[in-house]
Amino acid sequence: MKITNNHNIDLPLAVWLLQDSYNSGAKEAPKGELISATTLMKPTRQLILKRQVDQTMEEMDLSDIIASRMGQSLHDGIERAWTQGDWKGAMRKLHYPESVISKVKINPDPKTVGPDDIPIYLEVRGFRQHRGLAITGQLDFLIGQAYRDFKSTSTFAWTSGNKDEDYIIQGSIYRWILPELIRDDIMRIQFIFTDWVKYRTSDPNYPQIRTPHREFPLLSLKITEEWIDMKINDIKANARLDQDKMVLCTKKELWQSEDSFKYYANPETAKAGGRCQKNFEKEADAQIHLKEKGKGIVVKVPGTVKACTYCPAFTICEQRKNYFKDDGTPLT
Repeated sequence: MKITNNHNIDLPLAVWLLQDSYNSGAKEAPKGELISATTLMKPTRQLILKRQVDQTMEEMDLSDIIASRMGQSLHDGIERAWTQGDWKGAMRKLHYPESVISKVKINPDPKTVGPDDIPIYLEVRGFRQHRGLAITGQLDFLIGQAYRDFKSTSTFAWTSGNKDEDYIIQGSIYRWILPELIRDDIMRIQFIFTDWVKYRTSDPNYPQIRTPHREFPLLSLKITEEWIDMKINDIKANARLDQDKMVLCTKKELWQSEDSFKYYANPETAKAGGRCQKNFEKEADAQIHLKEKGKGIVVKVPGTVKACTYCPAFTICEQRKNYFKDDGTPLT
């Protein structure tokens, strides 16, 4: 893949962006095709078409790496704080008693953990062979038997809950891979918001601090394995099909917003792309308003799609052509 720097990012930052500390686990993996938990969760269509793309012909701009590298650096920093930093001193400043601090063990051999110890595991990668695959996952942080994950994201993820299901599935797969470590039925997501602003905290649904946490119930091991089997079956069934018969990405997978409905008092204004008089989320409400006014027109505005421009199969996907031109600009 060719790397570009179309926005002239300065050398110090550019070098940092090109450092990738992520370890896929390929060197330690057992026999079988390696697939990560996060990859398994991606849309089936994307997983299949991605393999058909000639990566040597693809381009990626440095500006497109910023979000992922910031998230990776956050994880690296948390890990270093516990493996290289003065974590004992930090716990004392937080008023933890010595009786608790002395029980904390960092990345211990599970066989050596005593009943009174408080083990903390960081960035532990696990593998589980299943149906000819080596399924892998790397947990961020585990304290005792409870899994923690850190998400650098927008506040929309908190207010909308649109990623909650993904968090639960990811955490459940990690427990399925590492059941000897992750034993609690509840996982905790620690959010670090990239767009948090204090003035919006007057809204009780808005996160009150930049780094809140939320807990989620994990799926049982049985249900998790059923989900994995369903996904594997879906991939195998579609891998043999041509694109026109292949499963399509869903609205959720496309990050597609809901349709909206605009009321225009003057139909000519609508034709000219002018400003509407009122917006509606539901067509029925828009039609009621139209009937009350006795004139005008209701125009349906299809929800916008965002995921395609981030998809590695963008250049060859036929479904994408319903929403974007080849140069990445939306169809109008």
